[in-house]
Amino acid sequence: MDTERIERVPVHGLPLRGALRVVSRGSGPALVYLHGAGDSGALLPALHTLSTSFRVIRPDHPGFLSGDDLGCRTIAELALAHHRLLDVLEVDEFVLVGCSLGGWAAAELALRIPERVRQLVLIDPAGLPGDGTAPDIFTLDAEEILKRTVHDEGSRAAARAATPDETVREGLARSLETARRLAGDPYMHDPGLAARVSALRMPVQLVWGQDDGIIPLSYASDWTAKIPGARLHVIAQAGHLPHVEQPEEFLAAIALAESAGGAVQWS
Repeated sequence: MDTERIERVPVHGLPLRGALRVVSRGSGPALVYLHGAGDSGALLPALHTLSTSFRVIRPDHPGFLSGDDLGCRTIAELALAHHRLLDVLEVDEFVLVGCSLGGWAAAELALRIPERVRQLVLIDPAGLPGDGTAPDIFTLDAEEILKRTVHDEGSRAAARAATPDETVREGLARSLETARRLAGDPYMHDPGLAARVSALRMPVQLVWGQDDGIIPLSYASDWTAKIPGARLHVIAQAGHLPHVEQPEEFLAAIALAESAGGAVQWS
């Protein structure tokens, strides 16, 4: 059985200099997953399932978790770092999946190299201004963030009872501080992105948790209005991380690009 591979990959090219931690698993067509600000650094169960049909590649963002800072000052420069990373890894064509802040970065990356992105999947993405009802996560305490992120109270209770590894705790704190620096003002969006995402021409699938309290479902209309042909799938009984709370429905919803043998079937 294929196992996870963890490596540190050097990324260079002004203003970038340093290395990023990359977790990968599986073989076949490439699928790149860009995480959100609260990600712990491990492959999620849905990504394990995807790795049965794809070579799943999950890099840390620069300045998040264990990744070097690389001098990134904006989400667009963060996307540039991932562009350089994929060049080093010689990944020429791939499915791109991004969650939350990682969805914003995924949109920027798809705009940089649209010819290499077979399909774009955005999970409750940040990046567009929406209707202004999203709370400022940088002012919320951990309990409020948990309530707004996770729909199921049983999962919330499990999260409260868990004692995170000190390395993970430090990494999450670092991620939140970097997210604040890159995306705190204006809050979690780029005023110029809305005009640019209309240029996306690859298949775009939006997936949203119906009860997302971090980036509310109302923000989805901004994306579907701006991206020609973008599809939206809303997952009930899910908060900000529908691929975590409802992985089977998420996998059924995204209808990933065909592999060499035809449409991907999930067991």
